[in-house]
Amino acid sequence: MIKSERKWMYRVALVLTVLVSLYVLYLLTPVWKPVLVSLFKILIPFMIAGLFAYLLHPVIDYLERQGSPRFLSVFIIYTIFFGGGAWLIVEMAPKILEETKELLQTLPTWVRSFNDQLLTIHRQIDTLPPSIHNQIESGVVRLENEGSEMMNGVVDRLPLILEGIAFLFLLPFVTFYFLKDLRALEKAVVFITPKRFRETGEKVAKAADHAFGSYIRGQLLVSICVGVLSVIGLWIAGVPYPIVLGIILGVMDLIPYFGPILGAIPVLIIALTVSWQTALFALVAILIIQQVEGNVLSPMIVGKSAHLHPLIILFALLLGYEFAGVIGLLVAVPLFVIASEIIKVFRHTKGSEQRV
Repeated sequence: MIKSERKWMYRVALVLTVLVSLYVLYLLTPVWKPVLVSLFKILIPFMIAGLFAYLLHPVIDYLERQGSPRFLSVFIIYTIFFGGGAWLIVEMAPKILEETKELLQTLPTWVRSFNDQLLTIHRQIDTLPPSIHNQIESGVVRLENEGSEMMNGVVDRLPLILEGIAFLFLLPFVTFYFLKDLRALEKAVVFITPKRFRETGEKVAKAADHAFGSYIRGQLLVSICVGVLSVIGLWIAGVPYPIVLGIILGVMDLIPYFGPILGAIPVLIIALTVSWQTALFALVAILIIQQVEGNVLSPMIVGKSAHLHPLIILFALLLGYEFAGVIGLLVAVPLFVIASEIIKVFRHTKGSEQRV
């Protein structure tokens, strides 16, 4: 009885400690958040390069087992991966750039058309009763403000887009050195880990590697499939710029729950500039693709590799967006997958020690 009471008190104390710690961290947000955001921005190139190295590493391992020297294996895979990527960009870039250029050129026309529609609405609601008129007027004003803020946000983010282009030139070099020296990095991590933690650390690394690898490789493959299906679906629906918009839908599909909605918004807005029928066809195409993704592609390719409750995924997404915006949305769930596997290993290790 006393033992169970102590266990209960320990759990209550632990929960209170966690809550108080979280509250203190919240109060100190103005102090640590800018530092963390700046550090995250610096680490982004290395994180993405590390991700590429992680995805390519199994193939290089296979070539090594077949007797190929590591440097040669890295060179072969590196050339195929980035050479193939460069070839694809060269082949597709003219069409993508052409669509993007047309998209930017027609943007002012759409804005003027949008404003004309708003003026028409203003004239029509003047004939309505005052109570209804005021409600619609406030809604239109709010819509105008939100549209203006969205346009300003796009313009404000142009410098960040230019930074991203500069980062793309750095990415291949960082990835190459990650691949070439991965064994040395692994040995360095083992060396700095105290001996009594090495066995547990190895278990953690294997569990995290299995969960993260299954999730990220599967999710990337699903995203590519969604992107290809979206390009085809939007082209059939008659939506302008199907390649650019299909790529956006594919990338946004990496974000659970919110991603498809965020990707569909610009597609439907652009489709509406053609006709409401085109927008309806585009919406039907997106819904069909999402049904295929949710009921066929994800269960078949990804399965249940995330092993996370939907509420935890939503919390991870909100936390990721708060810290790093869209990039945070992309990396939040994979990081939580790794964290959950680490916690499972420690719980299993602790349970084994208690039984002994």
